[in-house]
Amino acid sequence: MTSVPASSGDLAIARAIIAAAEEHDGASPVSDQAMLAVAQGQRELMLFGTDAAEPTAVGIVGDGEVDLVVHPKHRGHGIGTAALTELVARGSASTGSGSGSSESLRAWSHGDNPAADAILTRTGFAPVRSLFRMALDPDLLPSDGRDPAALPAPEGFVLRNYRAGNAADAADWVRVNAAAFADHPEQGRITVADFNLITHENWFDPADLFILAGPGGVAAGSTWIKTTPGESELYAIGVHPDHAGHGLGRYLLDVTLARMAHHQPERVTLYVDGNNTRAVKMYEAAGFNIDSRSRQWERPAMSVANARMDA
Repeated sequence: MTSVPASSGDLAIARAIIAAAEEHDGASPVSDQAMLAVAQGQRELMLFGTDAAEPTAVGIVGDGEVDLVVHPKHRGHGIGTAALTELVARGSASTGSGSGSSESLRAWSHGDNPAADAILTRTGFAPVRSLFRMALDPDLLPSDGRDPAALPAPEGFVLRNYRAGNAADAADWVRVNAAAFADHPEQGRITVADFNLITHENWFDPADLFILAGPGGVAAGSTWIKTTPGESELYAIGVHPDHAGHGLGRYLLDVTLARMAHHQPERVTLYVDGNNTRAVKMYEAAGFNIDSRSRQWERPAMSVANARMDA
């Protein structure tokens, strides 16, 4: 097993492996946040292969997080186990943790993935958290061609689209998102720099990002759609806690579904923490069903980390 620190060309190789895994598994094995951190030099990208062969696995480590993806054609040959062992050691070293550290390392197993579960179990991990992917039959999207902006907003609130390149809108979105996801280990950490990078992704469309302003024009909520060929995903929806309990979440979801209908997607999806019962019930009331379940695993006495793994 060999590992190679990231170079300018490694990111393209990593994206190809990640894309192959996503096509095979039906979901991306690496979060956008992890890829953003790599792009900003906050985490190290590592490629793995046997001897001098073409890389067959990609790992991301740094900022207390680890990701591991093995190309579907090369799973079941011990590559994942060997790569995870090296990533665990690298993650511990990068946080200054030794074998006596009281902190932990975490890893995701996506969907029904017995191979990844087995590797994690053998490495001393135990499941601690769940993540649901929920799906909606596209035929249930509004069929009247309604303009999302024409949906009547709750009294005292005004809906607008994100104004591309507008620094105030970017700051508003980050502030509301951070407040809405204050207890979320990934979503709540998105910065303005992260936001700006996301808006330069090929899939980004300002017309798919809505900001809901409350009294005085202060942002109170938002909803954001990520549309790729054939699929529309509810990328992020949130309401500032100061405005919770007034139906803003359901209104923003209605805006989301109306906008998704314009894309005529073949698939409609979203991701939600399994313990967020209130949100799950809201999505179920709108017609979403749980499509797959992922689990986050934790290994005690290692480095602080949040990880995704498809091995």
